[in-house]
Amino acid sequence: MGGAGAGGEGGDFRAKVWSMSGGPYCRPKHWRRNTAFAMLGVFLVCIPIAMKSAELEQRPHMPVRPIPSQMWCKNFGTKDDYEKEH
Repeated sequence: MGGAGAGGEGGDFRAKVWSMSGGPYCRPKHWRRNTAFAMLGVFLVCIPIAMKSAELEQRPHMPVRPIPSQMWCKNFGTKDDYEKEH
């Protein structure tokens, strides 16, 4: 009933398992280099997006708590600047 088989074949079944990730004994060639390339690609895509986002960011009201993007966004003034405008 689905045990080790009729012929008594036990053994390690993992050698016969196939998966897209390479199975239990996966050790792709140059995996460190490939991971570094992937990370570099992610950063090359994300950095310009973050810079454009900081350039376009606007807030009509002064935030109650400090927001991290206030450190690098040029559209934020000081609290006194907001009080003068309104």
